[in-house]
Amino acid sequence: MQHSHRPTLWALMAGNFVIGTGVLAPAGLISDLSQAFDVDAATVGTLIAYGGALLCIEAPLLAFLSNRMNRRRLLVGALLLYAIGHFCSSLVADFHALLVIRLIMITAVAVFTPQAASALPLFIPPERRAHAITFIFLGWSLAAAIGIPLVNLTGSLVGWQAAYRLLAAACTLAAVAVFTTLPSGLKAHRLSMAAWGKVLTSNRIWCILAISSLAIAGQYIKYPYIVVDLKSRLATGPLTTAALLLVYGCASILGTMSATWAVGRLGVRTTVSTFLGVILLGLILWTSQPVSLPLTGLTLFIWGIGMSPAIAAQQARLIEADPVAASASTSMNTSVVYLGQAAGTILGGHLLTSGHTALSGGVAISLLAMALLTSVLLHRHLRI
Repeated sequence: MQHSHRPTLWALMAGNFVIGTGVLAPAGLISDLSQAFDVDAATVGTLIAYGGALLCIEAPLLAFLSNRMNRRRLLVGALLLYAIGHFCSSLVADFHALLVIRLIMITAVAVFTPQAASALPLFIPPERRAHAITFIFLGWSLAAAIGIPLVNLTGSLVGWQAAYRLLAAACTLAAVAVFTTLPSGLKAHRLSMAAWGKVLTSNRIWCILAISSLAIAGQYIKYPYIVVDLKSRLATGPLTTAALLLVYGCASILGTMSATWAVGRLGVRTTVSTFLGVILLGLILWTSQPVSLPLTGLTLFIWGIGMSPAIAAQQARLIEADPVAASASTSMNTSVVYLGQAAGTILGGHLLTSGHTALSGGVAISLLAMALLTSVLLHRHLRI
């Protein structure tokens, strides 16, 4: 009997939702964790930064080591590790212990998102792959729209431990969904060392990866510290902060849905450049430091529209460039994305605590402008 793809795509999207929420959770809990462990915002930011640095190494390494593993076992195992990690995090009484657990469970992120994307060519026809990839990446948009506001609100009203336990339960449910819907026996295309070498020396792939890294680094100079900025500019309370994060996240959903439509009609390359331009506009408005609540909401809405779709379309761009090497190229994209995340978070935290907020805005805008320019030039001159 023919397997229906729709439940599988929804399950993988749910997996990306819990993965994305877990990755971004410290941004939503930054004030609660800072108060609970008596550390500053930049220190809490190391949960994102150090995790990102580790992911940079783990993503391609684990893609190579797990190349012949059954995709269902691999993805379910990653989600269960994430569930255990979040539950254990809720029990710690020391920030360093929280960081250590974070670095252990972050392995799940290195595996799930790139390998979920690379599994799609194994059962989705070529003409539907770009649409399927952008659809499962809707989970990251939902993480921004629902996951982070919920985590922020739970942390403010009930406690950060409850937020971590909620994440553990959600990860377990996502694991069950993936196990029951993903076709059994799926294995990625075997990639020899020579094939990996070809991917690693491909100028086409490295040009695409550079765009991802620049775009994420620019955004993460600012994104992990949104809650801190909101409280500093507007003195927002828990409900207002959660509502503004919800605006950002809902915009991300709208953007991802638009990207799903745009990829099929405009092509992957044009879609990437378009949403990078939207992000750039949002960052320019954010660094102008809007002080009214409506203008702040509008700024976050514009920024949010572009964040998830641009990276989702980048994954589709890589798979389009070389479908056979999708397992390697998508893991490398995850690697450079988290390298950019780590670099941006560390730099943003340093500039925040040293009082150079204006400088951080200029750096963020410059990196996004470089990513957009690179994308346009590659499209026009190299057709990639």
